[in-house]
Amino acid sequence: MKFTAIDFETANASMLSACSIGVVEFEDNVPVRETITLIRPPEECSKFNWYNVRIHGIKASMVKNAPTFDQVWKQIHSSIENQTVICHNAAFDTVVLCKLLEYYHIPLPEFDFICTVKVSQLLWPEMENHKLDTVCNDLNIRLNHHEALSDARACGLIFAEALKSQHCFHIPDLMEALEMRIGHVSPEGRLSCSTSEEIRRKIISEKKKQESRRKYFARRHLAAADKPAPEKGVKSS
Repeated sequence: MKFTAIDFETANASMLSACSIGVVEFEDNVPVRETITLIRPPEECSKFNWYNVRIHGIKASMVKNAPTFDQVWKQIHSSIENQTVICHNAAFDTVVLCKLLEYYHIPLPEFDFICTVKVSQLLWPEMENHKLDTVCNDLNIRLNHHEALSDARACGLIFAEALKSQHCFHIPDLMEALEMRIGHVSPEGRLSCSTSEEIRRKIISEKKKQESRRKYFARRHLAAADKPAPEKGVKSS
């Protein structure tokens, strides 16, 4: 069984401002290959916000001669394409990845992805919260928080613990046990990784929207039908 854990750090709030990525390939729940690199963000979103710098310690001067993401992609694509990618907050990391690929006009690859925030929430609801450092502390996983390689490795180890806790030897078995939908990225777009409760809420919300639209157009139809016809010979305004 193989999967790949990834983590991005960004220079600012822009999804295009990735300044570091950690990639860790796992085989049978053990890290076997690790990659970390700094990334030089595109010029238009390369300003480093003081808050981000305080979190991860990466400064603009440190990425001045770093490769751009299209160059980094050549190094890491085989670890991600047609793999199952694990992220702690996949809604962030997978969107950053997709935005960067789109920016550099690189076709989106095919890969599945799973969010360990959601996995940990379902498996260990008693935890104080499900931030990466909290989950790692409770599971005795070493972490140098906000260092991309350490975050990626820790995320993969959390997923490995989840598999072991449910006695699952295959990823689909864990997803079935947790009633989760695996996320998916393809050239056609991105489908989110979701719990059954999230899917249920989304269906209910969509039904409410459809009902609201139906009522709105029904009221408009009735209003038009009740409007008196203009008298003969009188020009309608």
